[in-house]
Amino acid sequence: MSHLAGRFPWTTVDPLQSLAIVPAAMAKESKLVRASDTTRTWLRRLHERIPTLDYTEAKYWATFKAGSAGTVAQLNPSHVGIRVFLTLDSGAGPDLKPSPSTRTWAARFPSVFQIAGEEDLTRAGQLILMSADTARARTKNPYTRRSDQLSAGEVEGGTAYQEGAVRQVTVNAYERNQEAREECLRHHGRSCIICGFNFMEAYGAEAADYIQVHHIKPIARAGGSYVLDPIKDLRPVCPNCHAVIHRRDPPFEIAEVKRMLRRTAAGR
Repeated sequence: MSHLAGRFPWTTVDPLQSLAIVPAAMAKESKLVRASDTTRTWLRRLHERIPTLDYTEAKYWATFKAGSAGTVAQLNPSHVGIRVFLTLDSGAGPDLKPSPSTRTWAARFPSVFQIAGEEDLTRAGQLILMSADTARARTKNPYTRRSDQLSAGEVEGGTAYQEGAVRQVTVNAYERNQEAREECLRHHGRSCIICGFNFMEAYGAEAADYIQVHHIKPIARAGGSYVLDPIKDLRPVCPNCHAVIHRRDPPFEIAEVKRMLRRTAAGR
């Protein structure tokens, strides 16, 4: 967490010691029908710690918005805790879980963080601010954001998906399924399966959701169309490792590239 201290200076002080307890009478003014006095108090404390974001409440949900970037977090309080739904991918932090919700909801808020006690408020604030930074970066960037799928060997995009439909461009490319890609990343995370590189850790929020995806069985060799299992057939890889995989035909196995790294590390 030390790398977050400079970015979120308020985390160096216990926020709970610097805030007075919110009176129960004030908490009951909340519009949140399922919240208890305790979870309403947590929401108010969290709101006070993030004054740069807009905050609203309506029946079942509290919402944090970042201006033109829109909603960056939805909070669903109960009597005993608060579920925080974030626009961050679940691979952005080890304490995030993939959204269990419907496809439409999960596409907007792909990860969930649980506030179960006062000790979770600081981390929740950090994640909401990270989510806001990511949303703002996408909104303010004057350039067209390139697709995460940059090589002909990738997929764009427990369920099987149909892949195929070859079309001729400079090289053979394929109609690719974004849902397959996202299911792979929800399961395997966004760190390179070979070297462990993570774009969020290296570059920050602007690159938080970037990683390439490698087919263990190249589509070009499948012919026509075939049934793809995103969890069994796809793996997240960084561009460097992905390039090495495709340095030969047929491509190197993931285990072979891992051995290359171990061999060179041992020779240093």
